[in-house]
Amino acid sequence: MNSRLAGKGKRAAEWGHEGRFAMQLLLTIGAGGGLLFLAFYLIFNQPLPGTYAGVYFALRDLSAFLVPILAFSMLAYVLVVSVVIALLSVYSFHKIAGPLYRMERALENFESGHAVKAVFLRKGDQMVALARAYNEFVAHLRDDRKEWLSAMEHAERLCLQDKATCRTEMGEALSRLSEMLSRYR
Repeated sequence: MNSRLAGKGKRAAEWGHEGRFAMQLLLTIGAGGGLLFLAFYLIFNQPLPGTYAGVYFALRDLSAFLVPILAFSMLAYVLVVSVVIALLSVYSFHKIAGPLYRMERALENFESGHAVKAVFLRKGDQMVALARAYNEFVAHLRDDRKEWLSAMEHAERLCLQDKATCRTEMGEALSRLSEMLSRYR
């Protein structure tokens, strides 16, 4: 789009976004693992009897419940962690997709011939550098439009003063306009 922005190495998303997402993801998995450990600890923390027969019968009675307890605990862990990860992902995607959606709408408005407008982001949105670059493009486009209009108005003023030089002035104005427009190829 603009040669000035090509070599600066700017990123579309902020640097801290990936780190915050990874940290939240690790905290979620760690908290889920901690709750799973706590549940197992509370379930299996019963003291065993002191005799061999007592230990044997206690473990035999526990074995009937062991598979359902493990299955239910793992299912609960997977469901809770999955729901929290899904919520984190939706929130993060909202912070990325929202600005992209606004940029897409702005470009569609520009393409359909409506007035070119700047894009404004919400607090915490990503793609700040992209929106800033687009807004700079819009500002440069407005400045260039003013130059184009002033060149044509100047040629029209000269046409009103002298009809003989009107054709040459309009030709010069159009060649300047063509030169200015060539920056947008």
